[in-house]
Amino acid sequence: MFRIQEKAFVDSMRELGWVEGRNIIFDRVYADNDAARLPVLAAELVSRGPHVIYAQANLPARAAFSETSKVPIVFAGVDDPVQLGVIKSLSRPGGNITGIVNMGWELSGKRMQLLKEAMPKLGRVGVLMTPYRGASEGLKLIEQAAGSNVQVIPAMVKGAKELDAAFALLAQNKVDAVLTSHVTLFLRERKRIVELAAKQRLPVMGHRSELADSGALMSYSSLLTDDIRRGAQLVDKVLKGTKPTDIPVEQPTKFALVVNMKTAKALGIAIPQSILLQAERVIE
Repeated sequence: MFRIQEKAFVDSMRELGWVEGRNIIFDRVYADNDAARLPVLAAELVSRGPHVIYAQANLPARAAFSETSKVPIVFAGVDDPVQLGVIKSLSRPGGNITGIVNMGWELSGKRMQLLKEAMPKLGRVGVLMTPYRGASEGLKLIEQAAGSNVQVIPAMVKGAKELDAAFALLAQNKVDAVLTSHVTLFLRERKRIVELAAKQRLPVMGHRSELADSGALMSYSSLLTDDIRRGAQLVDKVLKGTKPTDIPVEQPTKFALVVNMKTAKALGIAIPQSILLQAERVIE
């Protein structure tokens, strides 16, 4: 987990009565963005006999699930856990795992629609994407929402070192804006993305509110902190005796459009009232 996500989880557990050092111990392991370390870390956790494992995002959840069929697992921020192979269905997860499913790629088209509404003269949009799970599906939704009047320019990024090349490609294609696809890499590298976009005076539509907080023009997403809070509630249920197989996997219920007016003014973009009325939060 990112440290900010870890804090949200620990705070949520405290609100539920689980206070670290008093009635609960959090045995933390970090892969430091190296997915190859996850199986070893999962094995280490299982060997220490935890009462429940909490995993944030696809790869950590998959690593934990692959390591144990006995220790209860609660996940949050997982894209399509059925396709990932960790549950049988949302209503009946089966086995030792349950959690909060992520809605990310499914919102790609909505982000494109909002960007078009905010920038009526939009002609070309660059899309930062990776060759991993969900990329092609998300791109299709973006292209459908873009319609015939907006050209979509994909920029493939496998790692942080490729961001400069991606923005160079987008500059060559003279895009009018950049849209980040729903990938953890782009959340982690949000400040770098905003910096690179600012050099080209490109507005960014982000896939998480943290991007708007970092200077993107807008963001539209489920509320990550709410997903983590609900994940903590499921951990609480498991610690109190409920089996994961008896807890249906939940979907996000809260979504937020965030508009950064500082960025809009700096780029000379007049955000229409129709967008501001939809905004959950406006950064002045």
